[in-house]
Amino acid sequence: MDNQQVELSDIQRFYKNSTVFLTGSTGFIGKLFLEKILRGLPVKHVYILIREKDEVSAAERFKKLFESPVFDLLKRTSSDSLKKVTLMRGDCLLPNLGLSLEDRTAFVEDVNVVFHCAALVRTEEHIKKATLVNVKATIDLIELAKQIPKLKVFIHLGNGFSNCNRMEIKEEVYPANILAENLISACESLSDDILSQATPALIAGFPNTSIFTQQVAEEYINRKANRIPICIARPTIAVSTEAEPVAAFVDTFYNLPGIVLANVLGMIRISYYKNTNLDIVPADFIVNECIAAGWQTADSFKPSRLEVPVYNISSTQDNPISQDDIYNLCDNYSKESPSSKLHAYPLHFRTTCKPNYLLVRYIFHTLLAQIVDFALKTTGKRCCCARGVERFHKLQEDHEYLSTVQYFHHVDNTHKLLKKMSFQDRELFNFDITTIKWDNYFSQYYKGLRFYLLNDTMETLAVARQRYSSLKMIFIFIALVGVVVSYVLGKYIIFRVLPCILQLVLNVIRNTVC
Repeated sequence: MDNQQVELSDIQRFYKNSTVFLTGSTGFIGKLFLEKILRGLPVKHVYILIREKDEVSAAERFKKLFESPVFDLLKRTSSDSLKKVTLMRGDCLLPNLGLSLEDRTAFVEDVNVVFHCAALVRTEEHIKKATLVNVKATIDLIELAKQIPKLKVFIHLGNGFSNCNRMEIKEEVYPANILAENLISACESLSDDILSQATPALIAGFPNTSIFTQQVAEEYINRKANRIPICIARPTIAVSTEAEPVAAFVDTFYNLPGIVLANVLGMIRISYYKNTNLDIVPADFIVNECIAAGWQTADSFKPSRLEVPVYNISSTQDNPISQDDIYNLCDNYSKESPSSKLHAYPLHFRTTCKPNYLLVRYIFHTLLAQIVDFALKTTGKRCCCARGVERFHKLQEDHEYLSTVQYFHHVDNTHKLLKKMSFQDRELFNFDITTIKWDNYFSQYYKGLRFYLLNDTMETLAVARQRYSSLKMIFIFIALVGVVVSYVLGKYIIFRVLPCILQLVLNVIRNTVC
């Protein structure tokens, strides 16, 4: 926001000179939040919480964060904005987010806007770790925020499927299976083994501990934080950016990107799904709606309110797209610009029959991987195919609750928010899902996966097309050989083996009768 002569919009005026505290800034959505705050809002300062990870210090991760392509536009147009950002060392696994006394004091005295984007999304996490990050850290942050004398707004980024135990999801907070306080107490007092044994019963109706604990956190917010200006934003499946700060940006294999790449690289042959609409939302739309929701929450806040406002960020009601359309578009565009990292010819089938899926998956995934691993072992090479296939199967299973069920998300609050926004704000913070043309979007989507996740530039396109053609010819040759072999074997079995067996059976019957 260098050009102060441009008249600020309503949303920009609300955030003007604010000091922001942001969690989850090193994640996919968090990076986009930080970039948009610095580029689109005239804030005074931004504190970001970063933890040490894999023996890489918080300071090193802070420095590496700004190497992301997300910040290239900001560096070109307003590089001084980066000076507004200050690192706060911490960890959501620790009490009070691991903040030092000095940082907690700075938080209470300086901060007046909080964006809480940190969450544990890995589906296989232990219930204790998921509870500490998704529930305990949220509670600690809210308690700190309550001490802020002039808190403008607190935006909690939840999950659009945190209530996936019901088909219709309204913009309201639902009762939890267990209160947050009781869940934390259980995790602190019981051993990991006992908690592991109790987890299936505890999270009954939810696909994993991540989703379950995010729903528990929502219930706590609605019950204990309704007296502060706070809102819950629930995005569904976050996908690559539509336009800001660059089109088709993504830096995570989690969820849809991993599945699409596994398909187009020839690593997966079959998937199980119901051809429902897949509820996807571009990540920049999620960021924009959260920023706008913060403005609206503060504007309409009354200390006497009983319910915390919820914003479902969803596409299926206003601009639906089916899974068949998504995968077909990705397949078509991947053929135009194949990757040089193709593993095999990308022939992929989808089925709505679970037994068919399991049978074909075993033959074309598991069995084939075991054969390849056996061949590698005999030559003294490292065996990794079977383990890789297991990871892909886990990815498919984790995605199953999204690909086999059609949820209906109410988006009334989103509609009201759009109507309240000025034309200027609608341009600056666009999240109107009806403006997206999915065909155009996915033409860029695959290129983003190719470039940002595979590090495969367009310079490799000629080589990639040649590799694609070669793999296609190999596939056709193998298919023809398979047909010929099947024909010869079938003919031999029908005209030679079966008559012999039939004659043998008849002889046995005659001997028995005689």
